[in-house]
Amino acid sequence: MTSPPVYIAGGGIAGLGAALALSPHHDVVILEQAAAFSEVGAGLQLGPNAMRALQMLGAAEAVEAITASPPEIHMRDGVSGRLLQRMALGRAFETRYGAPYRVALRAELHAALLSVVNTRVNVKTSTNMRVTHIDANPLGITMSAGGEHFKIQNLIAADGVHSTIRQRLFADTAQIDSHEVFHRCLIATPSNGPVAMDCVNLWMFPGGHVVHYPVGSKGQLNLVAITPAGATPTQHFASAHDDLRSILALMPSDNAPWPGLYAPAMQSWIKNGVMLLGDAAHATLPYLAQGAAMSLEDAATLFEVLPTTQTLNHAFAETAARRMTRTRRLQRESLSAGRTYQAKGIMRLLQNTALPLLPEAIMWKRLDWIYKE
Repeated sequence: MTSPPVYIAGGGIAGLGAALALSPHHDVVILEQAAAFSEVGAGLQLGPNAMRALQMLGAAEAVEAITASPPEIHMRDGVSGRLLQRMALGRAFETRYGAPYRVALRAELHAALLSVVNTRVNVKTSTNMRVTHIDANPLGITMSAGGEHFKIQNLIAADGVHSTIRQRLFADTAQIDSHEVFHRCLIATPSNGPVAMDCVNLWMFPGGHVVHYPVGSKGQLNLVAITPAGATPTQHFASAHDDLRSILALMPSDNAPWPGLYAPAMQSWIKNGVMLLGDAAHATLPYLAQGAAMSLEDAATLFEVLPTTQTLNHAFAETAARRMTRTRRLQRESLSAGRTYQAKGIMRLLQNTALPLLPEAIMWKRLDWIYKE
């Protein structure tokens, strides 16, 4: 490969996915700001669209080895404890969408992707490379990272919701604070849990909600409680049903909350050879469990367009053009889903009345736009 290498700022899920997309056609250099390639967070959900993207990128086999397949999704009312709706994730679901629904530890997904990247001999990685300066103009890109200076032709910014590159190249794109916080942890799966602990459970509650599902190979449970900023799960869910409070009681008291941040909807992800990708371009709140999937879809789209475009800049433009409408809708619908899960008053009563009446087929039809694309 004789063309200059493509640089990627960020070695998380989005950056590794981009490297897998580029490596059949270009030399790649990944610059990771941390001292080591790793991933923070607990669990994540990988819908069929994410699994199809992994197949395109050549990473599905490595990822499937570290995932689990929950049998159902259960939607519950957090006040009464009542099961409002259940959706099977078995063979019929996989047939409908062409791929399974999986759950995984975020760190294990990252490690699986990194193991595949490490097999690509034309991908180089470097740590302790925080970007401190960048300028992109028609003559090229100059960048400083980790005390080194670079003059390059193409860069993918996969540096997350806090993206330094996005904020320096695109005005007024600082991350937005939802004023909600995420209390996330991994705990041992209770052997006598009050509900089906092998399923994805969503507890809807006024002003907040809780999600939990099993991950990893050691009997762990990913537990996430969403509350308004400044509230603890114990405080916010004090009036919840005993079953939900008994699960929340397993959360460590020193668990540090994560702020609910998302990126503003953007008119463009491209500027003078730089393309934003993943959370840097379209970070959203995870209420449709599509954060990692969106990043992997970005990478899979880049992989798909590269053989049909004349230059890398054309590939960047085509990738952004194909992805912009879908990611904007996912951002918008994720915010809407959060309002649904946390509905209060008459809206909550109407929701609790309507959900049990909806056939499962209707529930999935409403999600076809996510999983079938």
